[in-house]
Amino acid sequence: MKALKVILIIIGILVAAILVIPLFSPPVAKISSEIEIELTPEQVFSGVASYSNREAWDPWLGMDSTAVATIESRPGFVGSTYEWEGEYIGRGKMEVDSVVINQYIKSSLTFGDMPNPSTVEWNFMEKEGGTHAVWSYSEETAYPFGRLRMMVGKPIMRESFDSGLANLKAYLEANPPEIVYLKEVAIDTFAPVNAMVVEGRTSMEEIGTVMGEFYGLIIAEIQKQGLEVIANPFAIYTEWNEEAGTFVLTAGLPVSSPGKKAGRVTPRFFDEMELVVGKHVGPYENFSDTYNRLEQYIKEHQIETEEMAIEIYLTNPMLEQDPDKYEALIAFPIKK
Repeated sequence: MKALKVILIIIGILVAAILVIPLFSPPVAKISSEIEIELTPEQVFSGVASYSNREAWDPWLGMDSTAVATIESRPGFVGSTYEWEGEYIGRGKMEVDSVVINQYIKSSLTFGDMPNPSTVEWNFMEKEGGTHAVWSYSEETAYPFGRLRMMVGKPIMRESFDSGLANLKAYLEANPPEIVYLKEVAIDTFAPVNAMVVEGRTSMEEIGTVMGEFYGLIIAEIQKQGLEVIANPFAIYTEWNEEAGTFVLTAGLPVSSPGKKAGRVTPRFFDEMELVVGKHVGPYENFSDTYNRLEQYIKEHQIETEEMAIEIYLTNPMLEQDPDKYEALIAFPIKK
């Protein structure tokens, strides 16, 4: 009977611990780690927001030799995803929900089939000699087991966050991104040209997929018609609908002679155009910064432009693996 009494007492203590201790734990668990990185906020932000070099510093991928990561970067960063799956670290996905360029990143994080995503945040603050980076995690925890799990797991997760930031600092300082964005601005004249194009309305969230589809159609038809590509691919943006967040995208390739219409692919002749042209150097995801600076230049010089933007892609991402070396021209036609 004494042994039974002792067992019952122990069980009572365990039950009390499971039910009582979590009462003193907040319903939202938070973890945060910070570090000083001897680079500008632009460089650090770019190195984190696109997920492009995540494998180089992620503190968890190195724990699992079976882990496979899949990264998809989006223009403007919002919608960029980072997915992983491994025998030890399991399956998960992180997606960028919102950004303040060079200052803040907010992402949603899901593990396996968990119904409610957690939140991952980054803050970048400029300091003398570099950037103060803060990496934070927050999760709503259910009473009592969710809170107990986080109480036990917090020290381990904080250690991983510290390790990840140390890895990030070492990687970025050894491989500093060359952030140039708007490198040159000029008034230039583009000669008349024939092109094969595909046009359609889309949004920034869909542009990566849509542009890939459009260029695929154009290239296939150019080859079918025996046309010669004579210059770099381009994209024209018109008819912005701010309320719907959509615009008309015209993707095209310049060709040596007029082609024939085939399905969605149509021939287009472009007259000579006088343009304000800016050269972008760096990841395509950072186009928004170049646009802002170019528009500021246009405003300061009181240049009147058409409601149209043109991008000409000078770098083939299939051949150049380093986004920091991408080059493109961004142009606004000057009103006649």
